[in-house]
Amino acid sequence: MVQIFKIPWAAWYGDEDLSLEFPDSWDVGLFNMKDANEISKKKIENAINNPIGTPPLEEIARGKQNAVIVVEDISRPTSMETILNIILTKLNSVGIEDDKITLIYALGSHRPLDRRDSIKKVGLNIVNRINIENHHPYENLIYMGESQMGTPIYLNKTYHDSDLKIAVGSVVPHPLAGYGGGAKIILPGISGIETLYANHVAGVKGSSGGIGFVTELRKDIEYVCKKVGLDFSVNIVSTMRRGIAGVFVGHFINAHRKAMELAKEVYSTEIPSNLNLDIGFFNLYPEDTELFQAIKGFNFIFSSKNFLKRNCAIIFLTAASEGRGFHSLQGETGAKLYQNWGDSIIFKGFLKRKNFGIFSPNINRADVLHIYPEKTIFRKDFKEMVSALEVIYGKAPKVGIFPCSIQLSK
Repeated sequence: MVQIFKIPWAAWYGDEDLSLEFPDSWDVGLFNMKDANEISKKKIENAINNPIGTPPLEEIARGKQNAVIVVEDISRPTSMETILNIILTKLNSVGIEDDKITLIYALGSHRPLDRRDSIKKVGLNIVNRINIENHHPYENLIYMGESQMGTPIYLNKTYHDSDLKIAVGSVVPHPLAGYGGGAKIILPGISGIETLYANHVAGVKGSSGGIGFVTELRKDIEYVCKKVGLDFSVNIVSTMRRGIAGVFVGHFINAHRKAMELAKEVYSTEIPSNLNLDIGFFNLYPEDTELFQAIKGFNFIFSSKNFLKRNCAIIFLTAASEGRGFHSLQGETGAKLYQNWGDSIIFKGFLKRKNFGIFSPNINRADVLHIYPEKTIFRKDFKEMVSALEVIYGKAPKVGIFPCSIQLSK
């Protein structure tokens, strides 16, 4: 006999349930985040009509000749169609027509989006309605001095030259900025590669970052945002299934802090103080489009009190629907900050006595070893992963399943 647990799987590429089978002798617990119901369109409209720390969008937009809307890419969880339709209607109402509006994907160092991606992210109506561009971290940039931490500021020129600047992003846990959303969609989202390098290098060195609070790096990001300008910030708190749990709009700091308050509640996860797991399974949904994003599987672990045995196994589960993935600064051979994570502080320190593994049906061992160390336990079949772990931990390990990458310890 077996035990079956279902977890969400393959964001943007099916959003289905994956069944995980375990022997009856295993002591398995499922630890869901608190989550929330998806809010209605009316509540989204109400949030946009009542901004925090800024005048209403129509008032800000009145008299402007053109607008840029910066939107997160498909590696982030939320569909933007409803929110963007509301924003476009408001811009049109004060004379900014569709042909004067440009949407820019805040890629940072990620891959560009094509038409198929755009239809998923913003909807067919918007794809057929306005100009859509991918940010390029090497081209179309303007230099704007340095930040308070000495970060050189190279910014997307199309954004810089626009009369009205709007940004829409998800507030999900992030290992450097504490949370995504707010000013982060500007830096790193639409910044140049030299700016991205200075911003990311702190994380590689293990300084200035942190999960779930306002980090020193976020303060630097917000300094840059203030310098380059952002007129209207839309911040989305996600449900576990990629719905919208809350929307907070207005000033890029004030609205973001309100979003953080709800995020801490929605993403919170109750775990017993004496859990002491032999094996932890950490699912990367809804950030499971590519293997490169899987490093976020550590977010919950590093935001929590000790709940894993010293010699435990940490196993990441990711659909990796796009395979290995792409990151021009950290993920590609020869990139400025590329390194195998096996050479990082995480693996040399925290994981020194632990076993680490990855389950994914859509990658191969070469993909894994490009990013993770040789000792990584990799399986494409979950039953084979269970068998491999039984060799190490016996027939009755204590196991926890954490089904969502955005959950945090309460």
